[in-house]
Amino acid sequence: MRVALFSDLHGNIVGLEAVLTRIDQLGGADVMLALGDFLAVGPGSDDLLDMLISRHVRMIRGNWDEIFIDLQGYLAHLPASAHPFVLKNYEWLMRNVSSAAQQLLATLPLTDQLEVAPGQRLFVCHAAPDDPWSRACGADAPTATLRALYGAVPAQVLAYGHYHAHHIIHLDQQLLLNVASVGMKRGAQSAFTILDYIDDRWNIQQYQVPYDAERLAQLTHERGVPRPD
Repeated sequence: MRVALFSDLHGNIVGLEAVLTRIDQLGGADVMLALGDFLAVGPGSDDLLDMLISRHVRMIRGNWDEIFIDLQGYLAHLPASAHPFVLKNYEWLMRNVSSAAQQLLATLPLTDQLEVAPGQRLFVCHAAPDDPWSRACGADAPTATLRALYGAVPAQVLAYGHYHAHHIIHLDQQLLLNVASVGMKRGAQSAFTILDYIDDRWNIQQYQVPYDAERLAQLTHERGVPRPD
């Protein structure tokens, strides 16, 4: 089974189009998994989710998606200095995202898993299995922290996003894999990962694909998406 993974779209529908096109050019995937943070701060709304649904992408919930569950609880995770910008994005989302799409994001599961080959399991979450806000998914997380969060998960590979940079960490008998970000990487590049299990080993390929930054900026302006001061 060939699996494509990506995360942290943050409304960047132009980047998502580039990622899906490149996956197709590479021969496609049997399963595609999107690991959360679908909307804000880019111009994508229902159209971005429709694109994922039409491609049968399996989705899990990220921390930004919890803004549709409990705004005050969401704000409690952030410093007060970030609240004005977040509230502007929340107001934009309420105007531009349908109630059905909001409900979809609010009710997504926190995790997913699948058997890529007999006895070889992939487990995905946004950051940590029970906490999409965890900061332990960076490449510099202490080994003891990684063992505490991921070590008991019965899977050979654990994939996540949240931290917007690729990495692969060997942790005891597991591989920890950050698939980086579609929507919030520098240099107008969107990231994704393709993995499979061939000849008794995991094969992991991590990609970056350019997208049209001018088109994204135009859409952002046309749709009146809030920008940071």
